[in-house]
Amino acid sequence: MKVLLALLLLICAPVLANSQQPQLTYALRYSAPGSERVRVTIALPDAQAAPLTLVMPRAIPMGYGEQQFDRYVDPVLAFSNLGEPLPVRRTDGPRWVIGKAGVRVRRIEYEVNLARMEREILGASDSSMVRPAYVGLLGYSIFAFVDGFEDQPIRLHIDGPAAWPIFSTLAPRMPAATGSTAAQAASFYVLADSQIAMGPKLQVQRLTGAVPLFVALYAEGGVDIELHGKLALEAMEQVIAYFGGAPFPHYTILIELLRPVSPEHRYGFSMEHLDSSTYYLGMDRGITSKSSAEQRDRERFNFAHHIAHAWVPKRAYGEGYFPFTWELAPVIDTIWLSEGFVRYLAIEVSSAGRPESESKAYRQRMLDGLRGIVAESPAFIRRMTLVELSRVGSTRYSEDFRTGRNLFSRGALMAAEMDERIRERTAGKKSFRDGMRSLMTWSVRYRRAFHIEELPAILAEGTGVDTREVMEKWLRPL
Repeated sequence: MKVLLALLLLICAPVLANSQQPQLTYALRYSAPGSERVRVTIALPDAQAAPLTLVMPRAIPMGYGEQQFDRYVDPVLAFSNLGEPLPVRRTDGPRWVIGKAGVRVRRIEYEVNLARMEREILGASDSSMVRPAYVGLLGYSIFAFVDGFEDQPIRLHIDGPAAWPIFSTLAPRMPAATGSTAAQAASFYVLADSQIAMGPKLQVQRLTGAVPLFVALYAEGGVDIELHGKLALEAMEQVIAYFGGAPFPHYTILIELLRPVSPEHRYGFSMEHLDSSTYYLGMDRGITSKSSAEQRDRERFNFAHHIAHAWVPKRAYGEGYFPFTWELAPVIDTIWLSEGFVRYLAIEVSSAGRPESESKAYRQRMLDGLRGIVAESPAFIRRMTLVELSRVGSTRYSEDFRTGRNLFSRGALMAAEMDERIRERTAGKKSFRDGMRSLMTWSVRYRRAFHIEELPAILAEGTGVDTREVMEKWLRPL
């Protein structure tokens, strides 16, 4: 009961704002099928004294890297409380100075070139996209913020072509709204961490689970949304059971199955968010009735892994994750935990419910794969401590995926050894899961980032077993 209560309280995540603050209004408009641009209007709660600064994100939450989304913003316009145009001046970094002293700013407008963004950003998971009958928008690639207002609540209005279905992960619904919709975000982080999908090629499914699960899918070929939904629901239910409750009132799986824009474009990475996860995959990853058991296992595991990030590190996190720095990718010391512990968790939930021999073989196969990654990594990476490697991976996790693979592999193997010790010393009465639940409870209690040196004591609160020796062993160079 204590864990369930804690998880319910986690709905009030550390990025949420005070609801008593004045509300900003964001309006997003995609005017017509085939348009390459989207227009965003920010209306301030009251006309604010100039000068103000508009900031476009470059860092990506959980992306461990940067993209210069400001390259695709043009023009930027601003208007006074009297409706008069105000001067806008581009400065260093992803910033624009709005207005001059002595006037008041009421409204800021800008456009984002989606087609250029997708052409130039080669990683599909980092870019919004536009097609003749579909538009997929990542919040942090299209929404800017007014410096100093990022903690205020936001009302979002979305307008698209009249007959187009529109889906927002902030306020998912089935069937999707047509032509326009609206949603609330408690802060800029919540807005930027959300997604919007629209168009006649968008498919939406709602499934009943511990919380409502929505599957929003766009495919450039034949796939079965019901099979994708079945796997996603199984994964979500397994992860919720692992933690003992859900920290979100609803959850969305957004899948884009794409044909390559160019030979240089990369597909296959997925991203996690507060109450959604996004999957940017090649068409070969589409699930149909002909998909093998191995293919289905792979997708179920991928869903479980990214769904679990809604707990860690979205709501239980090390230093650097929150408050988030939007203009420069933060340096984080605990990526090995966020990615590795959660990968081990996904292995555990994916092996559960199988016959004992099959479960054991699955678990062994997955851990052997991680050991192989570590063994085959370059010597200079093996010589790094996990903290050093995490700092390097903070800006190039997927860009040089040797860093990413080693971080999640070494972190997951640490978790596996911790689990083995906990089970051994408690005669199987406790496991790593109890430690992870303890981490969630601790995060509710203290509402701050944990420090690495605090971790063994936090885990021990739930297990009664000291795992400091295991942690320190894996933190060292190999």
